[in-house]
Amino acid sequence: MVREQLIEEGGDRQMSFAEALKNNAVRHVLLDQLQISDALNPSVREQIGIHFVGIVLSIAAGACNAIAFAKFKYYVSHVSGSATGIGLRYMKIQEPYDWMEPAFLVGYFIAGSLLCGLIVHSNGMKLGQARYEVVLFLVSALEMVCWARKIQNPAWLAAAMGVQNAMITSWSTAVVRTTHMTGTATDLGSSLGRIIMRFLRLKCSLEEEDWNHHVADRKKLVLMICLLLSFIAGGYIGAAAWKAYDIHSLLIPAGLTFTLGVVHIIYCILNREEVEEEKVEEEAFRRQISGKGIDDEEQQEVAEGNTAAAQFIR
Repeated sequence: MVREQLIEEGGDRQMSFAEALKNNAVRHVLLDQLQISDALNPSVREQIGIHFVGIVLSIAAGACNAIAFAKFKYYVSHVSGSATGIGLRYMKIQEPYDWMEPAFLVGYFIAGSLLCGLIVHSNGMKLGQARYEVVLFLVSALEMVCWARKIQNPAWLAAAMGVQNAMITSWSTAVVRTTHMTGTATDLGSSLGRIIMRFLRLKCSLEEEDWNHHVADRKKLVLMICLLLSFIAGGYIGAAAWKAYDIHSLLIPAGLTFTLGVVHIIYCILNREEVEEEKVEEEAFRRQISGKGIDDEEQQEVAEGNTAAAQFIR
């Protein structure tokens, strides 16, 4: 069916890869296969990286959220409660009746996400290829401003959480969120449900395609469990630190994000050549499949090399 549709659209001429991607059937099949392949074949460094980064950021966000609630009785790491609170306060159902306060929390969270979008141009995690250290230092700086001002306003913490949450939103087949756990809990439950149903339906006799989907769901399940437990641990750490150190407890999430930024700088320095080669290879491949062709010598060398991307281009 797909083949006949492509022949009908392309006629006798040879269709380019970019043109083939305009076909819905081709795009859907490729996207599914790419997601499964990405989940099955991540580099060890990338797999360790996303788990480490996700765990640290979830702990930091859980702690920040707990500290904000201890101080203001507001949650700042997500906007659902604040968005609902706008209507409740406007209708004089929830006290205090100042509906602008939750509105500011929502607005500052969005503003933080906007700032992150200006710095990081990709939703997926690409270690060394995006200025993650700038984002992490910005999150830490916003939290330090709150600490220096004795946490007088929760809006700056909401902005910090907005910046952090937008930094990495996807990895492989998983949607990654580090400042709120609604999506994480949803993915955890749905992945577990698919795993159970697959074994019940096939009675443990999995063919290769079913097994590949199982492995992808299993990896997503493990990541979601790590993020959820880390956020819970962060909440406990934040609450315990607030009781012991009051406003100085905010130095814990600020220190975690700052340290993570330093770690990313060290990673970039140690893997500078490899990261640059990967950037050139991706750009060469992107230009080739879009039909634009190679535009510099470095990309030409990549296209003539023996990498998987070069062989695919040829």
